[in-house]
Amino acid sequence: MALPALSPPALLMTLMAAGGGTLVCLRVYAGVTAPEIPVDELRKAADAFRRLADDLDGGEGQAGEAGPGGHPSLRTRGGIAGRADEAASSVWRNNGGEAVDAFAKLYIMRIMAVPGALARDCRVIAAGCDAYARLVEDVNRRFAELDKAILQLLWLVAFQPLTSALYGVAQAMAAVQLARLVRTAQALKSAFAMSAARIMQMAFPKYLLTTLNYAVIDGAAYAGGALAIDRSVDAAYGLPLGSPRDNAEEFGKIVAGNTGYILGYDLAKLGLRGPATRGSELTARLFGSGFGYTPVKSALDGDGEIMTTPEEWASKLEGHGLRALIFPPGWRFGR
Repeated sequence: MALPALSPPALLMTLMAAGGGTLVCLRVYAGVTAPEIPVDELRKAADAFRRLADDLDGGEGQAGEAGPGGHPSLRTRGGIAGRADEAASSVWRNNGGEAVDAFAKLYIMRIMAVPGALARDCRVIAAGCDAYARLVEDVNRRFAELDKAILQLLWLVAFQPLTSALYGVAQAMAAVQLARLVRTAQALKSAFAMSAARIMQMAFPKYLLTTLNYAVIDGAAYAGGALAIDRSVDAAYGLPLGSPRDNAEEFGKIVAGNTGYILGYDLAKLGLRGPATRGSELTARLFGSGFGYTPVKSALDGDGEIMTTPEEWASKLEGHGLRALIFPPGWRFGR
């Protein structure tokens, strides 16, 4: 007995549940493997140990040549060690006898090296704290990248039903704008042999107006969701959120890239004859994404790699493939 086909909403909910379950598992795994010590606290501890080391030795000192009376003189060191050296050396510089000799031997052999050794240990601990902080940051960054990849994939697929609705809004806006332009041209109708409506349709094709409107509202909606996802993940892992200016620039880049996607998608559709199918929709979406979105976004990012890489193609095939698999061409909520 054949199983009943799932509706697009059911398929979408299944995908989102699977993605959510993956994120939960990732969080559990991250909680086990990723250290939870705050990076800032680790770096504060490293700074404290370095300050302690500097207080102890203030820079390394060495024993000098033998001084008056056969006792060694000490090159001056900074910090507590230097002050202790100066106090000890003043004892055998200004005094003599067996007791002084014994003290000098004890100090040189057993005591003098202690502050320097402790200072070196403190610096080793500080270096370890810094290295651990970098490890925590690296682990958090890797988990954040996985979170973002999963959530951006879900956002890409879930955004599909909105595209038709937003395109309908763009068409309505274009109709209103065209009607306004026609009314404006009617005042100048006597200057033209053709009707005002025909003049406006030639000068401002409905496709152009619709595409411009759609690029703005669709791009803003997609960019807003994509940027919100990335920043939410960054906040969850304690990563930098970027300045308002940086986020605004990234928002604009995504909108521009999405406009490239729309134009590439429409260009691909011109070469695809016959009624739309899942296969033709997937082809058009991949063309728009691979030859529209990514080149525009990469050019604005200035990362040196303009064209879509094999890894990016694989990601696009996964995302747009799921869109084509779940949603038939032209599908809308409410049908």
